[in-house]
Amino acid sequence: MTVFLTKVLQTIIFPVGISCLLILLGLVLVMLQRQRSRLQGFGIFLLFSGLAVLWISSIAPTATWLTATLERDYPPRPIAEMPRADVGIVLGGAIGGQAPPRVMPDLGGAADRIWLAARLYHHGTVPRLLVVGGNQPWMPEAAPEAEMIRDLLIEWGVPAAAIAVETGSQNTWQNALGARAAMQLSGDRTALLITSGTHMARAMATFRKAGLDVTPATAEVQVTVGGAFTLLNLLPNAGALNGTTVAFKEHVGLLVYRLMGQAD
Repeated sequence: MTVFLTKVLQTIIFPVGISCLLILLGLVLVMLQRQRSRLQGFGIFLLFSGLAVLWISSIAPTATWLTATLERDYPPRPIAEMPRADVGIVLGGAIGGQAPPRVMPDLGGAADRIWLAARLYHHGTVPRLLVVGGNQPWMPEAAPEAEMIRDLLIEWGVPAAAIAVETGSQNTWQNALGARAAMQLSGDRTALLITSGTHMARAMATFRKAGLDVTPATAEVQVTVGGAFTLLNLLPNAGALNGTTVAFKEHVGLLVYRLMGQAD
């Protein structure tokens, strides 16, 4: 229930959720103008505020800035420069289920972390991989994501004997606790934490809070160098809105984890 409520509350405070809420409240107040004239002005203010939040959240500069604040501390490194560790921990959130009409799992935008994990194993940087990530409460019958990632890693040449899975965790804090329990059983002491650049700040803070000796292994980043600024960057687009939403989620998630004592 806690995970479910967290997901619902996150949706409400996302840019689109905030915009819709402000616009809805503004419309209600404007419709009440005949009863209370003062409400009309406030209602109009809320309407414009909702539109402003939606516009600001949908432009490239906002998405780039918010994402860069997450990715700047943990840039990706060449595999040859990565330190050796006892195990590589692969976080979920990278692959979609094999729901009809799909005939195979869907590789999401964060699937680079699976590819990086396979490359780290083949390079000899880690001798084993630990994949963590289970189902959300509203998806009890779906195959756990950790198992789907394991199967993909096997297709990419990683021996099944070198892969362990943890399928009970449903968020990053539970990922950390599940990984800690698995490492205690296997005797592993050090780990490379393999996830996306936008998620790395929260993941590192959470895993370190759980007492794990982890080194970041960033799979991919969204903010790259190059490209000149033009007025087109100020036009709303769905891609920028998605980038803002993902970055906003990570910032809020890290704040909440710290308030709950689940992150450094």
